[in-house]
Amino acid sequence: MLTNLIAWLYWLLNFLICRTLKYKVSNEPSGHVLFALWHGQTFPLFYWAQHRKLCLFPTDNWRGEVIDYLAKKYKHKTERFIEEANPLIRSKNLEEFIKIIKTGYDAAVAIDGPPKPLIYHKAKPGILYLSQKTGLPIVPVSINIKRKIILFWRWDRFEIPLPFSEIEIKFGKPFMVDEKTKKEDLEKMML
Repeated sequence: MLTNLIAWLYWLLNFLICRTLKYKVSNEPSGHVLFALWHGQTFPLFYWAQHRKLCLFPTDNWRGEVIDYLAKKYKHKTERFIEEANPLIRSKNLEEFIKIIKTGYDAAVAIDGPPKPLIYHKAKPGILYLSQKTGLPIVPVSINIKRKIILFWRWDRFEIPLPFSEIEIKFGKPFMVDEKTKKEDLEKMML
């Protein structure tokens, strides 16, 4: 019950702020891709990306419940990542996410998650695996918020735009993953 209230309040805050923002977008890809971004920059993403078929992979906990609610309010698809399950269940869970992507959805992946261990702006290899399994290119995304509040006490230094702020969304060059690609290569490509 409390999680539902938090989710609704977060969506309301997100909707009220995001509809006032001024978006400047550069190099948005037109094809089917995997978007790579940092956790802390996701606040304006759900609202802005309503014109795309987007799929997310939030964790199966109360935070993921909030993200799941927000994503669905903006007509995005989700598959919950079962972090605490045994490897077989987690692999089946990931296969379900891949099936959704293969039906024509772009995926937005916070590459520094899930947040264990709590390390700021360190990529994890999950999106590299997704790219190999789906054959889709990875597109680095940078979301720069001109006026914002930064939640410094959070591991991801989450950024909340102030109303009527300018948001610059930059898309990097799409790149394909091969067996030599490492998560450090991905970090270098982030804008």
